[in-house]
Amino acid sequence: MIQARPILLLAAFAALLAGGCKPKEETAAQRQGEEILVFAAASLREAMEELGAGFERDTGVRVVFNFAGSNDLAHQIMATRGPDLFLSASAAWMDTVQSAGRVLPGSRRDLLANALVVVGNARDTSTMAEPCALAAMPFRNLAIGDPEAVPAGTYARTWLRSVRCGGTPLWDAVQGRVAPAPDVRAALGLVLADPRVIGIVYRTDQLAFADRTRVLHQVRGGPPIRFVLARLTESRAAEPAMAFYAYLVAQPGAEVFRRHGFEPLPAP
Repeated sequence: MIQARPILLLAAFAALLAGGCKPKEETAAQRQGEEILVFAAASLREAMEELGAGFERDTGVRVVFNFAGSNDLAHQIMATRGPDLFLSASAAWMDTVQSAGRVLPGSRRDLLANALVVVGNARDTSTMAEPCALAAMPFRNLAIGDPEAVPAGTYARTWLRSVRCGGTPLWDAVQGRVAPAPDVRAALGLVLADPRVIGIVYRTDQLAFADRTRVLHQVRGGPPIRFVLARLTESRAAEPAMAFYAYLVAQPGAEVFRRHGFEPLPAP
């Protein structure tokens, strides 16, 4: 088990926040070999990898990620020991982990907001003037996260059910062509692979592949989307994890998240 050096680590991070300066080279070198394990929703990959690299440069602590659908991550957390942080795309899946006693009391907070978009392959020339136009579009499949488990798919289904087209929910008109995926990135992958497939994904996922996709419709009035952060009990590296948690919720984290299209939320 890797031994943390909490006083050195927290002092270094406090200096980073206070002065904007990197810790001394020898301090980072002293911590080579330490690492933390972060479970994060698949749509956070680019932002979290950038933040992890920055944190490692500043502190010498390596950040290891496990990216997947929040539902899969929640089940993995409850079946194992060792993850240090969980960043879920769904409050409901964080509730599940918390109910199992795996969330460190007082550490849970809503960190980010997001939004949904209807997207097509860059080669697709379809247009969508308003939500009900989706039902008449000639797409082969509508790719979304599995609505029974994946947060992005659950949000998409909630929005489609809320839109009434001639008195009928839009979901009823498109349900037969829905292609459920294990996470939102897999849904986007179906869109990237076939111009006959369109999808409903997070705005941030489309931005990550803006050169290969087109926004057909920006969802308005959809369900509120919140990404929730918490430290986990039975963490293997509690002190470095606490420092990375602070890094995510402070200005360095907010700037990176905003650049990737997320909306950082104020502290409660």
